Amino acid sequence: MPIVFIHGVAIRESQAPEWDTLHHLTRGVHWPDIEAALRTLVAPALRPDAPESVRVSRVYWGDLGAHYTHGGLFQGSHLPAPRSGTALDLDDQALAEALEQRLLPDTPVHRWPETIATIWRTARDQHLRQMLLEVPVAEQWPLLEAVVQTRLHPQRPTGRRLPPVPFQRQRRRGLSRALSYVRRPLEGFVPIFLGDAMAYLNTRGTAASPGPIPRRVLAELQAAAHAGRARNEPLVVLTHSMGGQLLYDALSVFLPSNPAFRDVRVDFWCAVGSQLGLFKELSLTLEDQMGAAAPSTPSALPHLGYLWNVWSYSDLFSFRAEGVIPGAHDTLFPLSGNVQGDHLAYLHHPDFYRSLAAKIRALEPDV
Repeated sequence: MPIVFIHGVAIRESQAPEWDTLHHLTRGVHWPDIEAALRTLVAPALRPDAPESVRVSRVYWGDLGAHYTHGGLFQGSHLPAPRSGTALDLDDQALAEALEQRLLPDTPVHRWPETIATIWRTARDQHLRQMLLEVPVAEQWPLLEAVVQTRLHPQRPTGRRLPPVPFQRQRRRGLSRALSYVRRPLEGFVPIFLGDAMAYLNTRGTAASPGPIPRRVLAELQAAAHAGRARNEPLVVLTHSMGGQLLYDALSVFLPSNPAFRDVRVDFWCAVGSQLGLFKELSLTLEDQMGAAAPSTPSALPHLGYLWNVWSYSDLFSFRAEGVIPGAHDTLFPLSGNVQGDHLAYLHHPDFYRSLAAKIRALEPDV
């Protein structure tokens, strides 16, 4: 009984340039760990006499997903550093933007309008530029900031040095820095997460001409099905997250459209943490994009046997599928409640694999 695993978005192999950015957030989808769990906890339920002979494979498509083309602009940002150097080297616009970068983070947002107006008026002040010619480079930025503050608060005497930063502004600055440490890893992850989804949707092709990612799915399904037929064994597929959408497009469009795949059948499909129901509701499946009638009965997917859709309340990227996807049977999986990590938690939870094995054993006479 072959087992095929299809991963979701933002998964890369160690040699990929995005690996360092993504792996610490997606280590739950590390293929060697998943393969070991499938072989140790699931394979014995399929071939108790020889679990080591169970064919366990995956469809890897991370290299066909999204990639940075401008040096990884979003791969973990820090708070922007105030512009340094000679203020006189900048034109009026660049000087105003540099002053905004320096002053706005410590300015209450209700005072932004007047501060922005004053900054730009100061940057365009040609008399002030002449004064800066007589000022040492190290003192140019403090002087410009002091001028802005003086024009904002003409009743408050000030020299070239800025007044001390009030406690509330210091706390806001500290909060911004703290939040940057939270945001930084997500800035590297979220663009690839969204980019992979768009890369698949934009390149999946048509029924007559599957794109590069569907071709890999179809090739592995065909190879696994052939291996299963040699032993008269059914085919089991485990998908995670958007891997489910890849398989659904294969089952609903690509396999039925090509006679070469007429003998390929997924007997048991476990979709975990998937967006199958969401994509179908939003008409984002390939069959919907092609204008095909939405299937309403399990028989509408002739290449599928049983679909077990596993989701969790605390996995915000998982959705129900029963009643929306033909033949889907939902099960709510109890996870820890860690919203940040539960989308991946199934795949490094031994009880999930044990439950998967029990489900396959229970259905084996039917699949």
